Amino acid sequence: MDGLCSLPSLPAETADVEAAFRPDIGRSYDHYIASGLYDSRYPKPNRRVLRQALQMLPAGGTFLDFGAGTGRYTLPLLALSGANGVAYDICRVACSTLTSRARDYVAAGRLKIVDGPMGAIRPIADRPFDLALLAFGVLGHIAGREERLSVLRAVRDMLHPNGRILLGLPNARRRFLAEQVAARPLIRNGELEPGDIFYHRTTGADRIELFYHLYTAAEARRDLAEAGFRVDRIGPESVLPESEAVRRRATGMLDDVLSGLVPAWLAYGLLIAARPAGGELR
Repeated sequence: MDGLCSLPSLPAETADVEAAFRPDIGRSYDHYIASGLYDSRYPKPNRRVLRQALQMLPAGGTFLDFGAGTGRYTLPLLALSGANGVAYDICRVACSTLTSRARDYVAAGRLKIVDGPMGAIRPIADRPFDLALLAFGVLGHIAGREERLSVLRAVRDMLHPNGRILLGLPNARRRFLAEQVAARPLIRNGELEPGDIFYHRTTGADRIELFYHLYTAAEARRDLAEAGFRVDRIGPESVLPESEAVRRRATGMLDDVLSGLVPAWLAYGLLIAARPAGGELR
């Protein structure tokens, strides 16, 4: 997730489901970001995601970076466009870090940073958003399909009728395969929903427990439709693991090329562009 938040030696995926508990994602990401682990794994934006986000932002537009973390997308969106933005995250360490990094944009009135309940976003938004960015699996960290649908509906209601949502989701065909096997007993007995997994990251002697919901393209289409969106396209967010795609320029360029060639089902993450069901293409 892009900021709910490596050490190069960290294993890519770690399977260890011990009990059907759901970690406190805000607290887990406070730890993840404060340790420096998250920024080490994901120091830059995914070039493909950033390019598409910029293409969706009209001149003088506004954006919502939902799950903004420490600003991996917020800062370049502000730097490379004339847009104003709202960065939202439940992780207070992330918001504090972003506030420091973006102090000039905040002072200029181009950025507002919100933590805590999602309902705090709307009162500070000057007008409907032209773009809502939910990058790198942020939606998948929300437990419960109804809760995820509620978030999507709330985002839809904050968009301009011709606005867009750009959504990155973890691909169930590629991600956390061992964790999916480990989660099957909990899914069978109803403690988890299909697609749910637990995993962890480690930093030093500490273990950070995390929850994820993995998606297929068909499920993503179904949920977006139920939340009132019309899907424009589904493609790869990346083909290589995200941490590899964003840490080195040459690898990022290679991943960008590969992502333009392979079908979505082979992707590490799904990248989905959608609009409110009544909106017009532009």
